[in-house]
Amino acid sequence: MCSLVLFILLLESTCCHAVRHTNIVIVGGFGDLAKKYLWSGALNLFVNNHNENATISFYGAARVSVEDGTKILHNILESVQCETKDNSCMKLRPAFLARSHYVLLKTKDHYQAFCGTLYSLSIESSVSMRNIFYLSVPSSSYEDVAKLIKENCNFSSTQIVLEKPFGLDKSSAVKQVNNIGKFFVSDEVWRVDHYLAKSVTKQILKFREVNRGELEKLLNNQYVDRVEVVMKERIGVSGRVDFYDQTGVIRDVMQNHLTELLALVTMELPGNVSDSRAVEQSKLAVLHRVASVDSKAVVTGQYRKYLAEAKEELVNTNQSHMTPTFAAALLHIQKLRWQNVPLIIMSGKHMDERSSYVRILFREKDFCVSGCADGNSTFMKYPRQMVFQISHGSVPSAGILVSRSLFTPKWPSGMKDLPMTSKDSLIHGQSPGDFYYGVPVNDLPAYFTVMSDLYHNVRETFVTAERLLTLWDIWDQSVQSSSLVIPRLYKEYDASSLNFSVEGFKLEFIEKEIRVYLESGEMSKQSIIPPEFRNSTLHVTEINKLIQILCDDIFEIATEAIRERGNFHIAFSGGQTAVNFFEKLAKEYPQFPWQHTHIWQVDERCVPYSTTESNFFSLHEHLIKFVDIPYFNVHPMPVNLGGKTCDISSRADTVYENEIVSLISGLKYDFIVLGLGTDAHVASLFPNSIHLHDNERLVSYSSAPEGFQTQARMTVLPTLVNHAHNVGILVTGHNKHEILHAISELTMKNEKYPVTFIAPVNGTLVWYVDFNAWLGSTGNAD
Repeated sequence: MCSLVLFILLLESTCCHAVRHTNIVIVGGFGDLAKKYLWSGALNLFVNNHNENATISFYGAARVSVEDGTKILHNILESVQCETKDNSCMKLRPAFLARSHYVLLKTKDHYQAFCGTLYSLSIESSVSMRNIFYLSVPSSSYEDVAKLIKENCNFSSTQIVLEKPFGLDKSSAVKQVNNIGKFFVSDEVWRVDHYLAKSVTKQILKFREVNRGELEKLLNNQYVDRVEVVMKERIGVSGRVDFYDQTGVIRDVMQNHLTELLALVTMELPGNVSDSRAVEQSKLAVLHRVASVDSKAVVTGQYRKYLAEAKEELVNTNQSHMTPTFAAALLHIQKLRWQNVPLIIMSGKHMDERSSYVRILFREKDFCVSGCADGNSTFMKYPRQMVFQISHGSVPSAGILVSRSLFTPKWPSGMKDLPMTSKDSLIHGQSPGDFYYGVPVNDLPAYFTVMSDLYHNVRETFVTAERLLTLWDIWDQSVQSSSLVIPRLYKEYDASSLNFSVEGFKLEFIEKEIRVYLESGEMSKQSIIPPEFRNSTLHVTEINKLIQILCDDIFEIATEAIRERGNFHIAFSGGQTAVNFFEKLAKEYPQFPWQHTHIWQVDERCVPYSTTESNFFSLHEHLIKFVDIPYFNVHPMPVNLGGKTCDISSRADTVYENEIVSLISGLKYDFIVLGLGTDAHVASLFPNSIHLHDNERLVSYSSAPEGFQTQARMTVLPTLVNHAHNVGILVTGHNKHEILHAISELTMKNEKYPVTFIAPVNGTLVWYVDFNAWLGSTGNAD
């Protein structure tokens, strides 16, 4: 293999009279990053830069045999096509394939043989040779690979390229910098942040430069209301949960990509934005003044399917409960120019859109006296803003948007104007026509730019060691503290429960949560209760407060129902849990409209009403006899019809069904209160009951499984329950914890768990759960 490589390179140098040659070695050339981005970037680089005086060769390095590796690389390269039908690319693609080779790099001997070949070429052909090793391997392998390269490929011009993560905290980042520093000096190490290679990112400083006169006087705390740096993604992390458990969203994109974007819009503009050293110094200057992110200035979330994905991919999912897939943080720059301006950095997976941007909102300082738009005292209906749209989101292309009320921008040479006139949609709260809109002349994929800047020694796309450690100074504390907080759960593609407000130096979710502290020996663990359970509203608190919430809800709904329809129909389940609930409703709500209320039953055992086993007996003894309700408004299930208990021939279930049809408009109860059995039964619908699929009947007899004291009962069926305006499920006690956990992960109906059949069609379902049921053990909460 080595002799073949030598022959090809000698042929290139002697036939084409090359005076400079670059070898780009992708170590880990078969990985996802290489397959998705690096090889297409390599093709683009070759097409735009290969000539007789500057030749390039590419190597895909891996640890498989030469025969197998050659086949794999061939298949990868066959899938790498020209981005456009550009004739030059189509013409040069065969030459690129001929100059792309597989090389086995596994042991010291392999590195020694390969690099010996390259060295021999440089001596024999007098070629000026440069070698770039792109480490597309796990960061844990960086030190070992760097050592092999240094010991065996010690050319005068050698660079290594690293991909993030650059450590998981400040200490590990320092360790990585020092370990690599054993073998390569700082100028030889190129750390990729591909967000710095995005087309619009590359234009930010140039845009600021050409608009220096108008813009720089606005970018300060006198005019800026706040700055938002946002990355929202539609995708999740399925297939790479192990990686995400180690990183989480803050380490993944906020500590690096998004903070780098923040620096570009807040740094002092150097005299020459093309001077790499001046730009670097200006970035460092502003980053040094960004205060360390406080734990109170961070909120986190996790999309609901994350744990299910973790269980499919991992043996141990203990860490997965704590992994944030969403986070927002409030930053402050301790500098007069930006004093008291909130800087918000936010990112999340499974969001409502795919979009990334830096948005600067400006204050309205002018007051309109006459001829004001829409009768306001301001000149514009919408906010004045400037948006660097990094990925296109809701606009046609990545670009820069400037409110027309702000100033008329000039576009740098790499951008062009693209007017928008649509009035049918809004972009960041404004009509498209209210913006000046500039887009890159060439919107290249980020890794095209990474490869090009690497080849041309353009440093701005890469992160220096000093800047890396400064970024960790900002984020290290919050990364450590956020790893101890269970993130709030949110719906995929609808994260409205994550809406937050900025209060001073704090971020807080608008929709409040309950925090629970569990004591286990000397260990204290904080758990955050999500606002939803199985796509429905969830209340979790201690038992007395929980019953208070349920009673308040019933009272409010009863009042509204009577106002709208003249009466209120409620159906109760039985059981010991309901006793406290009945008593509170009877004794603490003297204004409850009982005269217009109808009480129904959800289910009833086949026993006389006078026995303590009867659900109606409990309902009567703890509620009905204490309230002023007309006797004809009480509707017990007729299990004792004709003096016989549950006589099937009496068709008592049909009698009750007919009563419901005649009295309840549209068969829609105003409120149904259900309990939950330890086997997930509700009402008297037990696991695997044939009635779960009965869409014709409203009420029926039901047989209980073996082990229950009574074998027959009367019950309402799912069709009737799911017609209700409101359904509440009351769950209390330690013994309900396991069943709650079991059904929390179910997304479909399951006959083993009858409660999964409860899903109001056009109504609302609310879960009322006490701490003992939710946690499985006694907890203290605030």
